[in-house]
Amino acid sequence: MLRCSWCMKKIKENDPVFGLSVKFAEGVDYSDQEGSITQLWLETRNTSVPMIVTTADSEAKEDGSDAMFALCSEKCGKKMKETLNKETTTIKEFKDIYGIKNVQQLSYFNDFSSAC
Repeated sequence: MLRCSWCMKKIKENDPVFGLSVKFAEGVDYSDQEGSITQLWLETRNTSVPMIVTTADSEAKEDGSDAMFALCSEKCGKKMKETLNKETTTIKEFKDIYGIKNVQQLSYFNDFSSAC
């Protein structure tokens, strides 16, 4: 089961989920955490949030995404984007928020979805 990276609400297997993919800033390396959910410290919020690190062989990585934040709503996604705009030492850029039907469709980023 995932948690929203903004409000920490549980996102159940069949619930809709929104994703916000990001590219890390130069020098930021999470390659040892590929395919897992790890915590990312956000200075501007003074807290850590769950982040899914893409695998090297995933479609998302080929498209330039290093990680993804799972979000329960577009509202939480907008708040996360505002925060990430200020996290310039960690995040280089991010893409638009997009809807994903459910958790099972997150295989675009890696194969962790079977472990959720």
